[in-house]
Amino acid sequence: MPSDSDDEVEMMSDVELSSDEEESDEKDDVSLIVLKRPPAVVRTVQDVEVVEPGKRQGRGSATFSAKEKMGYVKEYIEQEGLGMLLSKELGLVLFHLDTVWMDGSPSKDERRAKERLAPGSEVSFLVRSFHGEEYKDLSEDKVVHQAVAVWFGIKPDTVLKVAMGEENTRRLEEHRKTFMLYIRGEVFMRVSLVRVQAEVAGYLTDDLGILEYKDDDRGKVNILFHTDHVKVFKKDIRHYKKPAKKVLPVGCLVSTDARSIHISGVRNIQYQAILVLAGDWPITPHPTLFPGGKGSKAPKYDVPKGDFTFYYLELALDSRLKRKVDQLKEVLAGSKGNITYDWRGVEYIRSKDQFLDWKESMGARMGGNRKPPGPREVMDVFKSVRMVEEEVAVRVVDREVENRTWYSPEAWEHGGLKLKEEVKEENCGGTPAKRARRE
Repeated sequence: MPSDSDDEVEMMSDVELSSDEEESDEKDDVSLIVLKRPPAVVRTVQDVEVVEPGKRQGRGSATFSAKEKMGYVKEYIEQEGLGMLLSKELGLVLFHLDTVWMDGSPSKDERRAKERLAPGSEVSFLVRSFHGEEYKDLSEDKVVHQAVAVWFGIKPDTVLKVAMGEENTRRLEEHRKTFMLYIRGEVFMRVSLVRVQAEVAGYLTDDLGILEYKDDDRGKVNILFHTDHVKVFKKDIRHYKKPAKKVLPVGCLVSTDARSIHISGVRNIQYQAILVLAGDWPITPHPTLFPGGKGSKAPKYDVPKGDFTFYYLELALDSRLKRKVDQLKEVLAGSKGNITYDWRGVEYIRSKDQFLDWKESMGARMGGNRKPPGPREVMDVFKSVRMVEEEVAVRVVDREVENRTWYSPEAWEHGGLKLKEEVKEENCGGTPAKRARRE
């Protein structure tokens, strides 16, 4: 009876191998020059070392909170990626898109990261704080907080090591210097009126209108606004898919942030609205408070004593507002700068009942919790916060690593494996088949 060993053996076709029949001065793809143990190669690598509280000394340690913090994206300062976070605990936190982590690793696509982290988006971050006289223009406590890593969702495994590494530390320093140049250059937009109450007086066009504000010192003043900068119950006007004259009626009370302007040839317009809010306020946008400056009128806020000024930090905001002023000049060109309202298709609010009807038509909540009386706390500042329990110190240290390998140019003079370089060219027609060599 035949055994298993007597089974027929299937004959396979010849295996095609590349380079078997190529003409070359070197016949062997791999050549063994000398069989010796390769020399040790010492490399210097950088690592992050956590310093125990009893061993900290000198300025070489960078203190930061190892516990992740929570906040949201407040606004972007520039197109290059510099922006600001806001945390209930820390207040303002400077950040940059190149410190954002997505899908467990540092993001390489800043455009995609910015789309995912639109203003108002909640994020987690690790923060590093810097104190010193150079930051006196940022806060009374001379402090600036900076996010060393920003992410959403689960905390990445290697975020601490990468965030505190030399390359990331160097970039963070560059971002701080850039921000301080903006501060010293006074490029941010000053807000003259912060969340003051005004009334919609009328519309000049379907998109341009005038707010009326009662100033304690100057009496009634006019504020130019554009519907692009209006939010009704936290939503843009275009969300309602109705004409602005119906969404935001004449006589409606609003809150507004405005800047002082002087328009040549235009009478009786002293301010331009940066933001107009009807109904509940969204968390963004909101101006930022810095020490010094020409001051701002903010009756609804508990502003610290002394000289303080609110600013919007987005650099592109100025050019957008200037375009709205140019539109106004074109509209008033034929009236010698005199304001003439367009009453066509306008809705009105003349009583409390009409206001409640309008509020209901906008889908707003009726009743609800009332805001506590008294001035609001200013959150949009750099706060000085002690983080004793979570505070750790880290430092980047150099460490020498020794290894041996045959595949290294340094080992070739002592022996080693050198791979033959082979250039393969493929074309659509293919090359003749090559048979495996048989001995």
